[in-house]
Amino acid sequence: MKALSSLLGISIAIFSLNVLALNDDQELEFTGAVNEGNLKIVKMYVETTDLKINDSYFAWTPFLMTAAKGQLEVMKYLVTKGANITYTHPITEFNALHHAAFNGHKAMVDYLVKIGIDKTKNLKGDVSIIRALNEDGKGKMAEYLLSLGFKDEGCQEKRCF
Repeated sequence: MKALSSLLGISIAIFSLNVLALNDDQELEFTGAVNEGNLKIVKMYVETTDLKINDSYFAWTPFLMTAAKGQLEVMKYLVTKGANITYTHPITEFNALHHAAFNGHKAMVDYLVKIGIDKTKNLKGDVSIIRALNEDGKGKMAEYLLSLGFKDEGCQEKRCF
């Protein structure tokens, strides 16, 4: 009976270690895996720790990181785990769609549209993604977004912020 109690105690202790909040090294490993597209490591952290899928790291959620780095498979996985697809960076005011478009990731843009990302969300200063892409020399992506039903609405002034 004592052996069974000891075994149970050890099992609980091991399980408890796996559900604690991430330490700094683990956060670095997790966010590095998100940025590099290492789905195996991302899954390990999501499925074996108490990681909050929508927590931000210096105002970047894992979902937003995947968009900025073009990591579509990790993005899809995070969505299945409840990632907030509407998150917008509080300073840049970019969301996942903005990052995907600026980085030329058409497949990611298609996926984001498919899962219902807001196509009307403008950038800082109420500048449309279409205008911003055109001004940045990314006219082909702007045309692609227009073909998907995006609108060039928002601030039309020469300087919007």
